[in-house]
Amino acid sequence: MSGTNVDTLEHSENCDFIHGLLERRLARDEIDLPLLPEVAIRVMRVARSESANAAQLADIINADQALTMYVLRVAASAAKRPASPIVSLHHAVSWLGIDEVANIAFTLALQGKMLNIPGQNQKARRLWRHALASALWARQLGSMLAGDAGMSYLCGLLHAIGKPVTLGAVHELAQRAQVKLGSDEYDRLVETFHRHIGTQVLGAWGLPAPVIATATHWEAYAAAGPMRLDCNIVNVAHRLANCTLTDSIRLSRDLLVAEPAYQDLGFAPIDAIALFDAASSINADLDTYLAP
Repeated sequence: MSGTNVDTLEHSENCDFIHGLLERRLARDEIDLPLLPEVAIRVMRVARSESANAAQLADIINADQALTMYVLRVAASAAKRPASPIVSLHHAVSWLGIDEVANIAFTLALQGKMLNIPGQNQKARRLWRHALASALWARQLGSMLAGDAGMSYLCGLLHAIGKPVTLGAVHELAQRAQVKLGSDEYDRLVETFHRHIGTQVLGAWGLPAPVIATATHWEAYAAAGPMRLDCNIVNVAHRLANCTLTDSIRLSRDLLVAEPAYQDLGFAPIDAIALFDAASSINADLDTYLAP
């Protein structure tokens, strides 16, 4: 047997071994779910409060210098930034709105956890980049539909949160068991378990109902009941994110407008012009949102 075949067999056996470990952990409810950072909890609480105001949100963000600088950097790069520079959080909130600034802050608060997977940082970054692209496209779609663009952003950001969490769980199990997995084996295990783990994570975090529903039903939005529109938006946003990350956005317009998911949003083929015209600004936002 050649060395290549031996390596392939070994990796396959290791993958099956970790699959069994993770399956048993899930059955026994022994998966360590990541905690939602305290600042993210406070930001969401303020954003979803009926009595929310800019001062409350600014005070929370101001307590964290890195978060403050990140919010100001993203706000300053926003496509519709004012003529005069945004130099304070109060100005940013007044200009962009509480929901958008809260989502910017939430993104950075969560980003550190999602990217910190020693040994798998590159794969984690790729997963998170797709999540961000999905969020930005979902926000664009929500805005075009005159819906809650902020909620659409959050649903897009978290619709596949199980992927980086599962990647971290798989890597931890592999490290503890001292077994080596190839990149394809990591991908296979993430694809197998991310939906189950993602649902657990969002339930534990107590996020709004549309976010949880989207994570469960975005791939089959027709079965999402009252959350069908939220899930459909993310379905289309996910496809657009795929195009963005493969640099095929301009080549994909004709394919997208023929998709039932696009048509089910009520869009006509001509609406794709405005949608795809947003590609350059979404690319720019993506680079800005993704912390170095």
